[in-house]
Order: sequence, then C-alpha cells, then structure tokens
Amino acid sequence: MRMIELDNGTKAQVAEYNEQEILEYQGNPLIEALPPIYSQEEVIDRLCMYPPYNKEERSLNDHQRVHLISRLLHYFQAIPIHLRIESSISRLIRTGYTYRNPVSSTYAQSFVNNWGNIQNRTFDHSIIQTGQTLSIIGVSGVGKTRTLQRILQTIPQVISHVSYNGKPLNQYQVTYLKIETPFDGSVKTIIYDFMYQVDSLLGSNYFNRYVNSRLSTSQLMPIMAQIAQSINLGMLILDELQHLKGVKSSKSTQVLNFFTALINTINIPLVMVGTPKAMDVLQSQFRQARRSTNMGNLLWNRFEKDAVWDLFVQGMWKYQWTDEETPLTEELSAALYYESQGVADIAIKLYMMVQLRAISSGKEKITVSLIKKVAQEELKMVQPMIETLKRNDYSKLAKYDDLLLPNIEDFMEKEQIILDQKQVMDSLKEGVKRKNEQTKLIDDAVYRLSLLGFDIDVAGKAVQKVASKNSQLRDLSQIVKDAFFLLNNNEESNDEVNENDLRTIVEHGKEQQLSAYQALQNAGVIKQDYSVGEVL
Repeated sequence: MRMIELDNGTKAQVAEYNEQEILEYQGNPLIEALPPIYSQEEVIDRLCMYPPYNKEERSLNDHQRVHLISRLLHYFQAIPIHLRIESSISRLIRTGYTYRNPVSSTYAQSFVNNWGNIQNRTFDHSIIQTGQTLSIIGVSGVGKTRTLQRILQTIPQVISHVSYNGKPLNQYQVTYLKIETPFDGSVKTIIYDFMYQVDSLLGSNYFNRYVNSRLSTSQLMPIMAQIAQSINLGMLILDELQHLKGVKSSKSTQVLNFFTALINTINIPLVMVGTPKAMDVLQSQFRQARRSTNMGNLLWNRFEKDAVWDLFVQGMWKYQWTDEETPLTEELSAALYYESQGVADIAIKLYMMVQLRAISSGKEKITVSLIKKVAQEELKMVQPMIETLKRNDYSKLAKYDDLLLPNIEDFMEKEQIILDQKQVMDSLKEGVKRKNEQTKLIDDAVYRLSLLGFDIDVAGKAVQKVASKNSQLRDLSQIVKDAFFLLNNNEESNDEVNENDLRTIVEHGKEQQLSAYQALQNAGVIKQDYSVGEVL
C-alpha cells in the first residue's frame, strides 16, 4: 500500500480500489478502498500476537530476565469472541457506507440537507433509519479495549482518495474514530472531543474554531454531523459507556438521544463499549436498547474453564523465564484459573508476578502454592470482584467493575528493588573476593621478581602497571612474565633496576679497581658484623 504523510504528520493510505463481489458494495469507492473481507484464518493471523522468545534467555542474569517478562503484556491469543467482533465491525462499517456513496447523486444532497439542520439547529428525523449499532459489554479485564485495538489495526484509519474511475475525487476517508464517554455526561464535551480527534488526524482546526464559541449544544450537534459526513467517517466508537451511570438520568438520556439522532441523520454506525454497569444505561432507554440489537449486543463473559481457556494458557505458558522450566499441568492451569477467575488481564499479570516472585526469591520455580501466595498478597484490590465471580453472583458484579486491575509496573518495581539489593550485596562480596585475589597475585608476583634480583618497590610498580592494563589477568606466571618484560624494556625502570643489580655493582667495582667482595660490601649488599679495628 502506498502511504502519504499529511502536513500534521499523520500517515494516510492512498486509496486502492478492489472489485467487490457483494452487489451492495459495488461502485462505492469508500467500500472498495477498505481491506478485503477476511476469512477466519486471515483474521486469526492478523489478530494473534506472539512476542519473541528463546529458551536460552532463561540463563540470563536476574535483572535481565525481569525486563523480558514484560513481553507477556504483548501476548494476544485470538479466541471465538474476537472473530465475532471482527466480523460485526467489518459488516458494520460497510453497511454504514452503503448509503453514503461519494459518486452517487444523493451524496451532495445530504450535505445540503444537513446544512438546513445547522440553520434550524436540529436534526432531520425523517430520513430512513439505516444506521447500525453494536454494543460490547463485559467485565473489566476481559480484553474489550485491547481487542478493539487489534481489530482496528487491520484497517487503515485515514485513506486519501485522489480519483475514481478516471474522475477526480479528492477526499479523505476516516474509517473510524474513538472517543471516551465523559464523566459529566455532557454532549458538548463529546462534541469537542470529537473535533479534537479529527484535528489530530487531519490537521484541521475545528476544535479551536468552536471551543470558545457561544454556540449551544443544539447548535453544535448538526455541525458535528456535518464534519463527520465531510470526512466520510466510517464508524464512531464510544468507549467507557458506564460513565453515564454516574450522571443524572436526564443527561444520560440526552447523550443516547444525541447518538441515536446522529446515527439516523447521517447513517454513521456506532460501537458502544462498557462494563456491566452500562447495561443499566442501555436498558433504561428502551429505544436505544432496541437499536443496539441491530448488529448485535455482545455480552462478553470471562473465560470458562474449557478448551478456549486451555488454548489461552498454553499459548501464554511458553513465555517462561525462571531458571527451572516448569511444564504446564492441569493443577497449575486450575490454580491460575481459580485465582484469576478466567479474566484475561488478571491471568496474564498474575502469571507475570509469579515469575517475578520466583526469580526475586531465588526459588526459580512456578508452583501451585506460589500462584496462590502471590494472588493472596497482590490481588487484594480485585478480590471483591474475584469472589463475586467465584460465586457467579452477576447481580453484584456491576458494583465492582470499576476497581483497579493489578498494576504490574508497581509490582515489577518492587521486585526489582529486591533483586537490586540482592545484586548489590552479591556484587560487593564478589568485589571483595576479586580484590583479595588480585592483592595476593600482586604480592606473589613481586616476591618472584625480587628473587630475580629486582628491587621490591620497582617490581611492585611494574606489577601494578601490568595489572591495571588487564584487570581480568589471573595467571601468576603471565603477570611475572609481563612485568619482567616491562622492567627490561623500560629505560627509566632499567636505570633504577640496574643500579641495584649485583652484576652492575660488581661491574662498577672493577672500574674502581675493587674486588667483587669490596664492591658488594661498599654497596651495602654484604654487611660486616664487626669492624677491622676490632679484629686487629
């Protein structure tokens, strides 16, 4: 695919049009520019993510293995519900474009109609309702957000159209846009967030233009619709829908009515994502709850202890960096399931924490007891939710879905401190050992050189010089050899050494017509225990 870079740095894919086999999709450049409809095998290949791993990494140092364990955060195993969501999104985005074809005669008219809405400060509800919605509801940690990220990565977010069938087109296509439900339940906040996201993608200036304006929410709503239509928005994703649960009923109603009108007016599909608490919001608005069944209302439960869980755990288990490799057994799988209750995020992070604890404690083995111990100590914040799942009490599950999931970064930092302290002590002990060994080597080398007639101080300097050049030298004979070579090839050292050499003393004595005995005696090498006068 050919890519271009927009002025603001966004990478946009240049449209390449693929012939469509489905009649409703033919002749529509917005659909033909999308990736092909993938088979299940192709979806699996694109969604799965298996980080690199080599068994030999288990023999690395403790502080290195701690870093490697972070790779598990990138592990992603495709499961059946992922395929359902991908298929739903694939159909959703194409269905939305079916009634928005930029080469059709009605495309330009839709802009004119919406301009009337802007002037009248309202939406036109007389349009045929073709917009579709998809609701994805699941407890925190099952993987809703990450799954959407993986699926959306298979679709180019910005596509640049230049010409179609020989005619100029000159349009951008934003296939999806994701915004988060505000805590205050404000429609105006959603509109401003939408404008900000569009500006970030395309380098436009909608946010700065309207954020300080005195336009009311009712005036901004059709403007947002016009922007969405002008960028050929394929799908709008509203995440964290449960935030509406904490606001007044009137505000949550206003938000849902706004999106209903947006869907009806310009046929933009909507994906709503939230925790079980969001079900109360949807069910409180019968019209929205009814519309959310158009493309599907997916209730995403945790893993059951079945073949899907086995597939997930087996794929994860190979990422093991403890010194001792622990094969996956039914007991270990059951323990991990019991303590995580099949919540994917908790299971992965618990497995990471167990390995970190095994390494920091020096036990280097994954056991059932270690899994239980780490879960008891480190999953305290999510224990209420875990206990609720163990009892299958779904009526109380919604009150726990906003709990913080395990913070693996904090745990890694804590275990790193333990490893660092251990490493420091080991390094200090090893340093003392190396120092003692080096001192003994130097002393032994100096002693051997002194036996060869070298002055102790001079020999000591030569040995220190040799040792400083190669701190890893551990061979005494090699040190003596290198120091001897240095002493006999260094003029400054040789002068000092030769003056104290017995041969040099005797040679100088001959020049003064002294016997060897007298020369050595005068040099202080031979000492007299009595004076000549005493003998006489």
